[in-house]
Amino acid sequence: MAPQLTPKRLAFLRAAANHSKGSILPMLTTDAGAKVFLRAADETALEELGYADSIDDCGHVQGSPDPDHDHRPHPHLFRITDAGRQAVQAATGKEMPR
Repeated sequence: MAPQLTPKRLAFLRAAANHSKGSILPMLTTDAGAKVFLRAADETALEELGYADSIDDCGHVQGSPDPDHDHRPHPHLFRITDAGRQAVQAATGKEMPR
Protein backbone atom coordinates (compact mmCIF):
# COMPACT_ATOMS: atom_id res chain seq x y z
CA MET A 1 0.00 0.00 0.00
CA ALA A 2 1.30 3.45 -0.90
CA PRO A 3 2.18 5.76 2.00
CA GLN A 4 -0.34 8.46 2.88
CA LEU A 5 -0.18 11.86 4.49
CA THR A 6 -2.22 11.21 7.62
CA PRO A 7 -3.38 13.96 10.01
CA LYS A 8 -0.65 12.91 12.46
CA ARG A 9 2.08 13.10 9.81
CA LEU A 10 0.73 16.45 8.64
CA ALA A 11 0.96 17.75 12.22
CA PHE A 12 4.65 16.81 12.31
CA LEU A 13 5.22 18.50 8.94
CA ARG A 14 3.35 21.62 10.08
CA ALA A 15 5.54 21.84 13.19
CA ALA A 16 8.68 21.33 11.06
CA ALA A 17 7.60 24.07 8.65
CA ASN A 18 7.51 26.44 11.63
CA HIS A 19 10.83 25.18 13.06
CA SER A 20 13.78 27.50 12.38
CA LYS A 21 15.76 24.75 10.60
CA GLY A 22 12.84 22.64 9.42
CA SER A 23 13.63 19.83 11.83
CA ILE A 24 11.04 17.14 12.39
CA LEU A 25 11.04 16.42 16.09
CA PRO A 26 10.33 12.91 17.41
CA MET A 27 7.51 14.09 19.70
CA LEU A 28 4.79 16.74 19.64
CA THR A 29 2.48 17.89 22.37
CA THR A 30 -1.08 18.57 21.24
CA ASP A 31 -3.09 21.58 22.38
CA ALA A 32 -4.85 19.22 24.80
CA GLY A 33 -1.49 18.23 26.32
CA ALA A 34 -1.25 14.75 24.81
CA LYS A 35 2.12 13.54 23.56
CA VAL A 36 2.28 12.20 20.00
CA PHE A 37 5.33 10.28 18.79
CA LEU A 38 6.74 9.97 15.27
CA ARG A 39 7.26 6.27 14.64
CA ALA A 40 9.66 4.66 12.18
CA ALA A 41 6.74 3.90 9.85
CA ASP A 42 5.84 7.60 9.83
CA GLU A 43 9.43 8.58 8.99
CA THR A 44 9.55 6.04 6.17
CA ALA A 45 6.23 7.25 4.78
CA LEU A 46 7.32 10.90 4.84
CA GLU A 47 10.56 9.97 3.06
CA GLU A 48 8.74 7.89 0.44
CA LEU A 49 6.29 10.74 -0.16
CA GLY A 50 9.27 13.10 -0.61
CA TYR A 51 8.13 15.30 2.29
CA ALA A 52 11.15 14.73 4.56
CA ASP A 53 14.71 13.46 4.46
CA SER A 54 18.02 13.47 6.31
CA ILE A 55 19.35 16.94 5.40
CA ASP A 56 22.25 19.05 6.66
CA ASP A 57 22.23 22.83 7.24
CA CYS A 58 23.49 23.38 3.67
CA GLY A 59 20.56 21.50 2.16
CA HIS A 60 22.54 18.38 1.24
CA VAL A 61 20.51 15.20 1.41
CA GLN A 62 22.41 12.37 3.07
CA GLY A 63 23.27 9.68 0.54
CA SER A 64 23.18 12.03 -2.43
CA PRO A 65 26.41 12.66 -4.37
CA ASP A 66 29.12 14.49 -2.44
CA PRO A 67 32.23 14.03 -4.64
CA ASP A 68 34.37 16.52 -2.69
CA HIS A 69 33.23 15.09 0.68
CA ASP A 70 32.22 18.59 1.77
CA HIS A 71 29.13 17.36 3.57
CA ARG A 72 30.45 14.20 5.19
CA PRO A 73 31.25 15.89 8.54
CA HIS A 74 28.00 17.88 8.63
CA PRO A 75 25.22 16.59 10.86
CA HIS A 76 22.26 15.42 8.80
CA LEU A 77 18.94 15.69 10.65
CA PHE A 78 15.44 14.56 9.74
CA ARG A 79 13.94 17.68 8.14
CA ILE A 80 11.09 18.82 5.96
CA THR A 81 11.71 19.17 2.21
CA ASP A 82 10.31 21.78 -0.18
CA ALA A 83 7.70 19.22 -1.24
CA GLY A 84 6.75 18.82 2.43
CA ARG A 85 6.29 22.58 2.78
CA GLN A 86 4.08 22.55 -0.32
CA ALA A 87 2.00 19.72 1.17
CA VAL A 88 1.51 21.71 4.38
CA GLN A 89 0.58 24.79 2.38
CA ALA A 90 -1.92 22.81 0.30
CA ALA A 91 -3.47 21.26 3.40
CA THR A 92 -3.68 24.46 5.43
CA GLY A 93 -4.27 26.99 2.69
CA LYS A 94 -1.53 29.31 3.92
CA GLU A 95 2.09 29.76 2.92
CA MET A 96 4.64 28.33 5.31
CA PRO A 97 7.86 30.11 6.36
CA ARG A 98 11.21 29.00 4.90
